[in-house]
Amino acid sequence: MFAPGEVIDDRYDVLGLLGQGGMAHVFRAADRHLERTVALKVLRPHLTETDAERFRREIRALARFNHPGIVAIYDLGQSEHVYFAMELVEGGPITDLGPVDADPETITTCLGAAITVAEALGYVHRLGMVHRDLTPRNILLTRDDHPKVMDFGLVQLTETSRELTRTGFTLGTPQYMAPEQATGASSGSAVDLYAFGAVLYKTLTGHAPFDADNDQAVLYQHVYGNAEPASTLNPAIPASLSHLVGSLLAKRPEDRPPSALAVADALRAIRRAWLAEASQVPGAGPGRRHTYPGGPVASRPLTLRWQVRLDEGPQWPAGSCAAHGFVLVGQRSDALAVLRPADGGLHATFSLRDEVYAPPIYVGGQVIVTTRDGAVQALAWPTGRPEWSVEGVDAAGMTALGDDLVVARRDGRLERWDASASARWRFDAGAPLATPPCLHRGLAFVFDVEGWLHAVTLDHGARRFKVQVGHAVAGPVAAGGVLLLPARNGELHAFDIAKHEVMWTYDLEGELWASPAVAGPFVYAASWGTKLHALSLRTGDDVWSVDMPGPVTASPVVASGAVYVATETGELLVFDARSGRALGRHLVSHAAIQASPLPIGDAVLVTAVDGQVHLFG
Repeated sequence: MFAPGEVIDDRYDVLGLLGQGGMAHVFRAADRHLERTVALKVLRPHLTETDAERFRREIRALARFNHPGIVAIYDLGQSEHVYFAMELVEGGPITDLGPVDADPETITTCLGAAITVAEALGYVHRLGMVHRDLTPRNILLTRDDHPKVMDFGLVQLTETSRELTRTGFTLGTPQYMAPEQATGASSGSAVDLYAFGAVLYKTLTGHAPFDADNDQAVLYQHVYGNAEPASTLNPAIPASLSHLVGSLLAKRPEDRPPSALAVADALRAIRRAWLAEASQVPGAGPGRRHTYPGGPVASRPLTLRWQVRLDEGPQWPAGSCAAHGFVLVGQRSDALAVLRPADGGLHATFSLRDEVYAPPIYVGGQVIVTTRDGAVQALAWPTGRPEWSVEGVDAAGMTALGDDLVVARRDGRLERWDASASARWRFDAGAPLATPPCLHRGLAFVFDVEGWLHAVTLDHGARRFKVQVGHAVAGPVAAGGVLLLPARNGELHAFDIAKHEVMWTYDLEGELWASPAVAGPFVYAASWGTKLHALSLRTGDDVWSVDMPGPVTASPVVASGAVYVATETGELLVFDARSGRALGRHLVSHAAIQASPLPIGDAVLVTAVDGQVHLFG
């Protein structure tokens, strides 16, 4: 229709084709008047009146909308060509945010986008309109992952929609079509809720709720089939979110949530509860990014709220976690100390058979503890009563997957356990495993003692690939399709999971005992080379670096725009995450700190090897 370089109405320079359909072409164009890049949707010539009316309907609908979650219309042209200029949205579909995991950044981004879409639908419905063709390709992301609902070609006033469907038209996209649409029955705003449920299902799990060889078979399943719960396909999804998606996919419109705004409220509540779980598991989530929600406000100096002295503290690679308003500190003295965050008071001590070897995990109402004698045991919360114990595991580490555990064993086996410690599958790496696994996009990643990284599917425990990196004692970290692989010799590698290739390598000039932290586009890494480095996740370029007073064994953590680093010299240092500006330096102990700081609510907990525990806020 138009080639790059052509000009429309002496205003729009065509830059290239973005897409095309049966009704229109969409071009990237430069607006000469306002000096900005836009998307230009141009009606095909010689269309039927039905298609032309659909195009005009989309223009009228967009002209009425003013919502941050809906693509904005800028201009209308009706000269030789009928077209409209709209906001250019350059990201992919909303499903690119998934499959979702339980890392706080992923939760914030994915559920934040879902809330925006639900609010946009609520806005449309309040105007008496129904979208009727909500699909991933009609919810595109901006560069900062903000969703924009678009393609309102099937939108209609609610009463008119009823008339259209009564005449027998089936309007929509089969994989996301409500049962009442599939059968040509009367349809109202509930069809958008169903479609949103289907989009959310695919975003969370990576799969559409129904799939088949042809459209008719898909439509049949929408009418008569039952989708697997979303949490069955992705155990990282909490039950509350899986139930909400299931309610959106209810067969009868009256069984779905009452409104899109009610769905937005439910998503907010789920997000709050889900984010609160970050401090209950090592590394703040399955990707082990060490980036937490909450934490102290970075703009004001930290103050010491309280300090206590236990008989012993955690020694690398042990640490602390939170559980329902309490703090659990793994000790060298064969015990787990339970502290009250309000005042540091000792609430309880759970006696164990040996020194705590890894950070405890609170999952499924149980506290999972690994001890140096090779045992793994589950303690009931809050009583500390032993629930089960598995001897001789000799775990290098474990990571929670919903209520399951993925366990790396020094006998070379990677296993996925259910809540009773029964193995769902076992994978033999062929060499002793050396680090805790990290979980990302349906895969578990773990190092063996020979320096090989193994990628194993989480559903069946099958090998996906392996790559040799070098001897490692710190575990891998995953974010946005990228693995951060710390080698003990001080080299940090960024590895593209999809392409199976190294993106960059950075020499930290000191032994690496600590996994890096990842927050947004930045990586924060510290070694025994006594420097903290902030690097670009995509390029490995230096963003900033600062000198440290001593070696670092514990992973840095990020919370509320600040980086917290604990040193072997017993100090806690705080830096602005973007600039590297020093925000605080606090002496916790004259002994080493080998456990990562733990952000809890609006505070951060630091524990030293000698049992000194400080809470700053």
